[in-house]
Amino acid sequence: RSFTDRHPYRFVVLLESVVILVYLLAGTIAHFVSLSTLGLSALANLSLTVIVAFLLTRMGWWRAVGFRRPDRRSDLWYFVVPFVPAAINLIPGINIGSLGFLLSMLAIALLVGFVEEGIFRGLMLHVIEPHGRWKAAVITAVVFGLTHSLNVLTGKSVAEDAAQVCYAMAIGFAFAALVLRTGILWPLVLAHALIDFVNYIENPDFVYPESLQLAIVIGVTVLFAGYGLFVMRGVPRAHTGPERVFSA
Repeated sequence: RSFTDRHPYRFVVLLESVVILVYLLAGTIAHFVSLSTLGLSALANLSLTVIVAFLLTRMGWWRAVGFRRPDRRSDLWYFVVPFVPAAINLIPGINIGSLGFLLSMLAIALLVGFVEEGIFRGLMLHVIEPHGRWKAAVITAVVFGLTHSLNVLTGKSVAEDAAQVCYAMAIGFAFAALVLRTGILWPLVLAHALIDFVNYIENPDFVYPESLQLAIVIGVTVLFAGYGLFVMRGVPRAHTGPERVFSA
């Protein structure tokens, strides 16, 4: 039996420790070379992309975690809701800027989408799933939410960061439920990347009224928590496809 079979929670802790360490190292480098917040994100997520790709390749888990075609094309309809935050991020309008700017933002967004989905709904969810699917969904959602507390390092206020943690937990739970129900992950990588991409290019001069911002955060949190519960009701007891068989 592999290490991940024998010690799934230890694997999760180690992986989370790697994420924190990489962000701390990237933050230190960014401080000394005066990188912007986006530069810090790019540096950290580029490093984590290499790590995630290596682990998925070394363990042979690309298909197992969900980088494959869906068993049923109709399953793709479940992934409409994850794109809702991207539409909400369009409210302030967007700053097109130059082609180079758009390509840079898109590249960073794709890195973040691959890394966060690959770690939390890929590697972590995969190792905990055999010990209970509800447990896997809840644990990965909590870890995903708490990881966003690292955003205080980028200058966000504690209150703003706390709101994002709750928001991220709800989204993490719904995203985990989708992977458990459909067995595919890549649509979430695309949705996650699009959410961040639109956020990066939104109009910097737009300021939400505090009441509207609070309403959006609460609304999205409730939406995804409820959607996660709805999707989890349809999660089968066991996947029948060979792609979801756990391998070392």
